[in-house]
Amino acid sequence: MNIGITGASGMLGTALLNRLSKECNIYATSRNKGSVRKNVRWSCFDLLDLNELKNWLEYNNMDIIIHCAAMVDVDRCEKDPIVAEKLHCITTSIISNHLNKVGGKLIYISTDSLFDGNKRTAYTENDETNPLSIYAKTKLAGEKIALNIKNIALRTNIINYNGDTSNSLSDWIIKNLIENKPLNLFDDVFFSPLHVNDLSDIVYELIELNATGLYNATSSTIVSKFKFGLMIADIFNLDSNIITRGSIKDKKFVANRPCNMGLSSNKLAFLLNKKMPTVDKGIELLKGQYDRNKDR
Repeated sequence: MNIGITGASGMLGTALLNRLSKECNIYATSRNKGSVRKNVRWSCFDLLDLNELKNWLEYNNMDIIIHCAAMVDVDRCEKDPIVAEKLHCITTSIISNHLNKVGGKLIYISTDSLFDGNKRTAYTENDETNPLSIYAKTKLAGEKIALNIKNIALRTNIINYNGDTSNSLSDWIIKNLIENKPLNLFDDVFFSPLHVNDLSDIVYELIELNATGLYNATSSTIVSKFKFGLMIADIFNLDSNIITRGSIKDKKFVANRPCNMGLSSNKLAFLLNKKMPTVDKGIELLKGQYDRNKDR
């Protein structure tokens, strides 16, 4: 099977590339070349160059494309909505239409930020969306484009350990805990993060099942950002006393953000006939990555 991955040098893209290249031919694209492996062919260009994107689609015979590329800086999306729309909507439309024409399938990586956060419990795929930011609005528009045809959309929130150079929440927390720097984490923002390796396995299983539709791809538990930090400190055996409770109400972000981003993954668990990982299992994977990186 020939699989394309956009944003292939990013956190999820790299994990997918490493997982899927064992069984498939991978056509990876990003602005900069990422992991070099057997069965991986790189094409480096800016996805916003739509002519380059169309050439990549026409030149490579891909059965499935996993669209990971996104502008994940929520405040930057607010400042530059045209670029956000182009990346999240227009590129999705071009990719989806091409795959529909050739009989392929799109797997669109969506977000957990599509709701206003007022619900007290986990959001399901049937709950009405109400995005608060340009990022969320454009990601939702891209999701709808993908689901217009028989594709897959996965709403998720991912964690990974990449080391000191990463800006991910989990890396930032780990780095500050190791350096014994005080951390102030939101006690009123909730999410259900999933490790990228688990998500990569899920994507492979969905491909094997020839699945279509919308799924929440998250851990089975919901935690606050504050509790998440405490769990990392505990599993990494680091000092949790430097973590203090904070509130999103005290931060002045450019873009509005929901307080509850927790998603129910029951629909996906039923389809795959397995239990979704808990948050602490994801953190244990982070610890394993950290230990391997430290021993190099």
